[in-house]
Amino acid sequence: MQSTIIAAAVVTVALAVGGMAMLFMLHRANNEAMYRSTGRQAYQIAAAIERRGVPGVDMDDLAPGAGVDVIQVIDADGRVVRSSPGAPTGPIIEIDQAPHTYRYFDDVSIPGFSGEFCATAVGAEYGDQYFTVLALDRATGVRHSEWITGIILAVEIPLLVVVAAGAVYLLVGRSLRPVSRITKQVNEITATALEQRVPVPAADDEISTLATTMNDMLSRLENAREAQLRFVADASHELRSPLTSIVGILDLADDTDSSVDLPTVRTILLPEAKRMQVMVDDLLMLARADENGLTVNLDEIDLDDVVAAEVARVRSLGSARIRLHITPIRMIGDSDKITRALRNVIDNAVRHARSMVSVTMHAERDVAVVTIADDGSGIPVRDRDIVFQRFARLDVDRRNQFGAGLGLAIVQEIVRAHGGTATIGESDMGGATVTITLPLAASEVRDHTTPATTASGSVPEEVSVSPQTSQSR
Repeated sequence: MQSTIIAAAVVTVALAVGGMAMLFMLHRANNEAMYRSTGRQAYQIAAAIERRGVPGVDMDDLAPGAGVDVIQVIDADGRVVRSSPGAPTGPIIEIDQAPHTYRYFDDVSIPGFSGEFCATAVGAEYGDQYFTVLALDRATGVRHSEWITGIILAVEIPLLVVVAAGAVYLLVGRSLRPVSRITKQVNEITATALEQRVPVPAADDEISTLATTMNDMLSRLENAREAQLRFVADASHELRSPLTSIVGILDLADDTDSSVDLPTVRTILLPEAKRMQVMVDDLLMLARADENGLTVNLDEIDLDDVVAAEVARVRSLGSARIRLHITPIRMIGDSDKITRALRNVIDNAVRHARSMVSVTMHAERDVAVVTIADDGSGIPVRDRDIVFQRFARLDVDRRNQFGAGLGLAIVQEIVRAHGGTATIGESDMGGATVTITLPLAASEVRDHTTPATTASGSVPEEVSVSPQTSQSR
């Protein structure tokens, strides 16, 4: 209804302005037509006076006709010296004498004549005498036609407004009817019924696009809710295992009135508590990343030193043989978070490798590329995106029973916070390859040909360092 009222108001204003403009132009065109006819006759008589004086005026020129009804020739003393038959004997209009001038008058009244007239006054000079030729044309018929036009517009405009308002009401109502159905359906959708969808009109228009967009939004909300429920369920499941161990031992100690011995604390309680602490820290990091994005403390770091230090740490544990090939690279990033991302990927590769893990690093244009590969059983193509999801679970060959499935999700968040990417492919050794690309930003790739060193200053075994041309970005 509001749209109909607005449309009716706009149409009314537009038609009213158009009608007044048309009446004004009609009035002006009528006046110009009358001024042309009276001016032509007055000029013809004035030209005759200037040639031969008043006696040179032909009586036929004074006769009414050809768009002129009344003519007067007035001398300098204000006397009418010539006039058309039946014209008043006195001057119809008091005019100052001025030769070779044209003046126009509207709404002129003539004593003894009905209606109004338009007049043209033309000055003439003969010898030392001045005359004014006044030609008048009756405007009553023209003004009557203008009034008739105005009345017709006054009747037509309201009718047109009513018709336009009715058409707008019907068309807008028909167009917005699908919106009403969509609104009704949306009001019925609750947080527990996100599987419902709004009806999509058959017409390919903006309403159809709106309905499709809303259905896409509902699909995303449904997926997000399902992901949230899975997340809560998985987090509860992962936390239940260490809590069960800890609570079970404490309940046993409480029931038997016996103290918990130190080996139990070291072998069961403390590892389970640390495992739960790490999981909670990981969940908090991911929650902060979801809410405000992961905060990174940018600084200039030597990425090759970070990679070498992580490889040295794993070697000290004797978990697997690691082959390392790195290029000295300096970049801008958060050293702690990049270290954590590399540690998660390398530890994951070590857990699932049969005997060998390969870590390589080099610069490609404006990014650093770190590749961690293993000779394990690999990851199927269909699951390579899934492993970056939180609490993602694959077969036991790729996940040990103590993992929570958050490691690669954290890697993804850290790499994304640095503007990079993390992808999984197949390694040359038959296992999986995780490739991390990190923008160098304002970094500098060093011109360095000496071997990279670990944090302790020693050259790690099986390390090869390739020279790299220095560049600034």
